[in-house]
Amino acid sequence: MARIGILTCSNCTQDLDCASVVCLGDLRKRRGFFEKYPAEEKLDLIGIINCAGCPTIGAHKKILRKVRSIAEFRVDAIHFSYCMIAVCPFKQKYVEAITETYPDIELVMGTHTPRDPKEFQKEIKEALCVGKFNMTDIIKGH
Repeated sequence: MARIGILTCSNCTQDLDCASVVCLGDLRKRRGFFEKYPAEEKLDLIGIINCAGCPTIGAHKKILRKVRSIAEFRVDAIHFSYCMIAVCPFKQKYVEAITETYPDIELVMGTHTPRDPKEFQKEIKEALCVGKFNMTDIIKGH
């Protein structure tokens, strides 16, 4: 059994109301970055955490408090959500901090099948700045 955690972007989950529907759908259906697990292996979602928000240059280790909340429950792998991969300027710092503190946890750079990152970044920027739509609108193409 693979014990999975998902790390999502605070801006997307809190400011744009993302409920991780696509990430969870691909986990259930073993698509995207969840295809890597053997079909006979059960996937156990231990928890979904979001980052601590866009930190200052020296505060990237704040992520460790979030990771600890699932690491204490023997998580095998943490999948960085697509939004973390596509829009997070701190993802490499997060990877370094997590790997240093939790070397036995595998970090997987993705959840669902990625789309064009440039287009996604543009949509996220518009949603955050203009505020007329949220993540559900982006997912459904409204």
